[in-house]
Amino acid sequence: MTYRRILAVGDIHGHFEKFRSAYEKAKVDAADDLLVFLGDYIDRGPSVRRTLEFVMKLAEEKNVVLLRGNHEQMMLDYFFGGATGESWLMNGGRETMAELLAWEKESPGTIARVLAFLRELPLSHTVEQEGERYFFAHAGVRPGVAFEEQRSNDLLWIREEFYEHYAGDDIVVAGHTPTLFLDGRGKPLFLNKRIILADTGSYFPEGHVSIVDVLSRRFWQNAA
Repeated sequence: MTYRRILAVGDIHGHFEKFRSAYEKAKVDAADDLLVFLGDYIDRGPSVRRTLEFVMKLAEEKNVVLLRGNHEQMMLDYFFGGATGESWLMNGGRETMAELLAWEKESPGTIARVLAFLRELPLSHTVEQEGERYFFAHAGVRPGVAFEEQRSNDLLWIREEFYEHYAGDDIVVAGHTPTLFLDGRGKPLFLNKRIILADTGSYFPEGHVSIVDVLSRRFWQNAA
């Protein structure tokens, strides 16, 4: 299928109102646009439940891809005994847990449903259009390694080695590293024509949730 737009959604981190503002501005057309969420729906924001409710419902639509972020991985590790579980509570997990427990009290079985949803989220997605291949992952890729051989740890956590050294032929679209850390502007970054960074620091007071059309390089953000 040829899409009108391929839209990448940067890290939301429970800032549902910021996301909704950007989403409404982008005027997403479910029939003709592909919508790819880059992960990190939870932690550090005031509306994790509303964010999860929205994306879990949206996941039922045909032209929507939801990727797993490192914060979802930390939460899964917390519940299932994985390597990063101990880090979760210190990185926004306490607030997320409080929301989940209140939601569970109101609707028993919610936590199990959320965990099942997060466990099914893929770590990457590839799209080919207009002679280009676009590879989506939460954090990026390890340079010099084929996409199909990327390790989950890199797809979820890599930073400098990716955006400072990736020089592949395909375009990689990622979140994870707030662009505020790189140029202080809080806008999506387009590096070396082959990297698109869409995490614009939603959880910072001056930060945004951004939606980027990877074809045209146009983007939409929440109102300041």
